Amino acid sequence: MKRFIHLLILVMIPNWLQAGENDLYDFLWLDPDKSVYVLQNKIYPKDKTLYFDIGYVNGLSNAFLDTTGSQFKAGYFFKEEWAVELGYTTYAHTNNSTYDSIKAVNGADPFSRKSRRLTAAYLIWSPFYGKINTFNKIFYFDWSFGLGSGILDASSNLESVTDPSLPSSFDSETYNPLLLKTTLKFHLNRRTHIGIEFQNANIQAGSPKAPSKKEWRQLNDLIFSIGVSF
Repeated sequence: MKRFIHLLILVMIPNWLQAGENDLYDFLWLDPDKSVYVLQNKIYPKDKTLYFDIGYVNGLSNAFLDTTGSQFKAGYFFKEEWAVELGYTTYAHTNNSTYDSIKAVNGADPFSRKSRRLTAAYLIWSPFYGKINTFNKIFYFDWSFGLGSGILDASSNLESVTDPSLPSSFDSETYNPLLLKTTLKFHLNRRTHIGIEFQNANIQAGSPKAPSKKEWRQLNDLIFSIGVSF
């Protein structure tokens, strides 16, 4: 009799431990008005961390110029989701084929505004983090937004374009732009990351149609960067 009972227990235990697809519905005993959330642990926490980045800049705003540049920035996360950041960007410009075509047809230079240097200060908000599983490897990333201002040194040929009697020349201009940006930062390891950033600078400046009227103009950059965190 004892052997029969032992055999019966050995047969029944595997059935008790088996978890089938229908077993998921056992969660229906929970209160229907309640929600269950699964929190992802942060592999790369940002609180009290310092970072330095160097980046390549691709200008997107000028139809007549090919714009490239370099960017250096440093930031500090004083909280997990909040940071302050300082950045310095330099630009270089070359006339493109559109510029040359318009000059050949019209016999005059088209209007261009060239960014030279941008010194910026940002408040960074980084509320989103996650991971991507691809090529059998998990990549962790942060998604942040920035609001700031600074000093933009630029030049334009606005005066000579609006007054054909003047020789073609570029005059210096200085602005205090309203700066907006969003950044995706991918962590290669605990110290190293790469980023892709869209930066938008808003300035009040004149144009050939209304040289003396200050209206909002936009200058946009796409920046690819690599950096370290401590």
